[in-house]
Amino acid sequence: MVKAGGEKGWYYFNLLVLILFAGLRYRIGGDTLLYMGMFEECPKLQDLKYFDFASAQYNPLWYILNGLSRSIYDDFFLFQLIHAFIVNVSFFHFFRKYCPRYYFTAILLYYIGYFCYFNMEVLRESLCVSVLLWATTFLLSRRWVPYYALCLIALLLHYSAAIMLLFPFLYIFKRPSCLWEIVILVVVVVCMSVVNLPVLLLEMFGINEQLTTLISVYMDDQRNIVGIISEFLNYLPILVCIWVRERYSIVEDRDFTFIVMGTVVVYGLAMNLGILNRFINYFVPFIIVYVVNTIYRVLSWEFRQRQVSFVACLCALLLYNFNLIRFYTSDLSDVYPGTRAYVKYHPYHSVLDKEIDEHRERFIENYRDISIQF
Repeated sequence: MVKAGGEKGWYYFNLLVLILFAGLRYRIGGDTLLYMGMFEECPKLQDLKYFDFASAQYNPLWYILNGLSRSIYDDFFLFQLIHAFIVNVSFFHFFRKYCPRYYFTAILLYYIGYFCYFNMEVLRESLCVSVLLWATTFLLSRRWVPYYALCLIALLLHYSAAIMLLFPFLYIFKRPSCLWEIVILVVVVVCMSVVNLPVLLLEMFGINEQLTTLISVYMDDQRNIVGIISEFLNYLPILVCIWVRERYSIVEDRDFTFIVMGTVVVYGLAMNLGILNRFINYFVPFIIVYVVNTIYRVLSWEFRQRQVSFVACLCALLLYNFNLIRFYTSDLSDVYPGTRAYVKYHPYHSVLDKEIDEHRERFIENYRDISIQF
């Protein structure tokens, strides 16, 4: 149904703009440059039958998508465009379906906080998140066969999609409970300080050489007290929204309480081992919908006089934006002098001018030498 005021037209206009903005970029994004460098090494469709997937660095479906793109037009630009189309159509459809009254606000939060990250940085993982967004229908209806079939597709793109296998178990969180969130967080953090998770993972996956290498590298990413506080600040806006919903008994269909409450486990793990915050990417779309719906319920007529909830949501929103600013302005001078995180995305250049930013190039070159692709 077309809404008054041309909202449907604006919806598709914004979608088209973001697809073109991401798809027409030129050498922008840390991982983008890494994937551009190996694009020509990916086999075309006709050569895939000779390709050794077993010893390849990445998962099979990634090479198939690259091979399909190369077979159509042998330029990474086309792959970027296909990738941007898949990711943004998935996010836009998800927001419109599960945040039907305020989906433009959800799109705005996605654009401000995560658009560059999902479209220009974690390219493989963002495809997995896109699969999860389409699988949400089956998750909510508890149709496990099609849900786990899509999980398998995501696993063929990136190992981190294994977190999707656990989403059905989050149904144990039936209603918002701030107390339970705090208890779980404390238990997870304490357990992480007692149990050496990296060693445990090595014992579990030691038979897989690639996973063994990855886990060994990430053992060095354990957090100190500053890292723990930083991760807690990222989680705090979510905890505030859970508290507001619990305090005023806000219950909605498809509000994703069970998924959002499950983020406490991932944040608790990430407070000790930083690399685990990659799994939070899979919760981001649900968190956006949850936060947007919570804020608008507080601003609605029946909650307008609840000043405490309004102040709490305002503080949560301010802290949310503070965390985003902190992320994009973080100092990366240890990789290349005078560098902030936003250099991966700014300044913007397109395939129309193909201008190269030397600062970004030097930073990515150094970053490639000290990082490992997971």
